[in-house]
Amino acid sequence: MNEAVTKRFLLYFRLMLLVWILIANAIIHVTGLEYSWLIFLSNIMMFTLEGDVKDRFVTVELGGLVGLILTVIALLSITALTPVLGGFFGFLIPLAVVLFILIILHPYAPKVLNNVGFAYLTVACIDTTALATHLPQFFITFIVGSVLFNGVCVLLMKPAKALAVKSVQKENA
Repeated sequence: MNEAVTKRFLLYFRLMLLVWILIANAIIHVTGLEYSWLIFLSNIMMFTLEGDVKDRFVTVELGGLVGLILTVIALLSITALTPVLGGFFGFLIPLAVVLFILIILHPYAPKVLNNVGFAYLTVACIDTTALATHLPQFFITFIVGSVLFNGVCVLLMKPAKALAVKSVQKENA
């Protein structure tokens, strides 16, 4: 894409994205969907990562899922180890294992062990009671919501690009 088409594409895509975010928020508000942060955190991560959009989509979805799974594993481990090892080591050992997986093993599996997983681990631990109480809802909301929401965002890129090319061609004619 040349510079004029790129600028126009970004304008059209951002406008489409704005409308899509408003529509999604309206649907979430009307339906009372809880834990919508699971959807929007993935979208923020998708547009802050570098690289091809399709690669980012896969990285965000897999990384977020792994982050939630590691959160559950950490919480179950903490619950099991705390009575045996005490509060300090019962907390620190599972945390060390989960962080080791995300940080040290990242170079070996960057699509699944990444900052997205770390972000989901961090945010999901803000309210561990809600996570434990509504675990299936967390996973369903993340998987269905983020794939649907981010999938539409990816699909919006094609018509935004076509509009940009058409409007620049029309302008130059």
